[in-house]
Amino acid sequence: MSVLILALAVILAVMSLTQKNTVPAVLAFVMMMFLLGIYYILMDEKLLGLFQIFVYTGGIVVLTLFGVTVIGAKFPKFEIRPWAVAVVTVVIIGLLIIPFILPPIPYEGKVIPLKDQVKVFTDFYAEIAIFMGVVAASVLYGSIRMLHTLKHEKE
Repeated sequence: MSVLILALAVILAVMSLTQKNTVPAVLAFVMMMFLLGIYYILMDEKLLGLFQIFVYTGGIVVLTLFGVTVIGAKFPKFEIRPWAVAVVTVVIIGLLIIPFILPPIPYEGKVIPLKDQVKVFTDFYAEIAIFMGVVAASVLYGSIRMLHTLKHEKE
């Protein structure tokens, strides 16, 4: 059941990225986020699932629709860029390899003693901070680039 939900989520993610019209793309995005929330709930992570459904499915979609309303929904003509395909391929392969490279998490599935809680956080803080910094920088660059492209398209 969970594999089917994840497969549907991946299909909806691809649909949300490949749709030319805004409304079907946002609907596919909403369904993907909702299915991820259901997946988390089925995996006994009820709080994470509820956050996924309420925050991401509700809040982020409203922000996306607001942004599309303000900026406009006209996208530039699609051109195949080999360098972009290569970068996306490398990033996807990297994200698939990262879980196998990371060291095992100590106390996985066990209660962490209070004296070791700070140590677990500080041991992995640098890796988490670097990874989140790269992700945030990529999202920021992509957002600025898209705004720049849309601005020049309107002129």
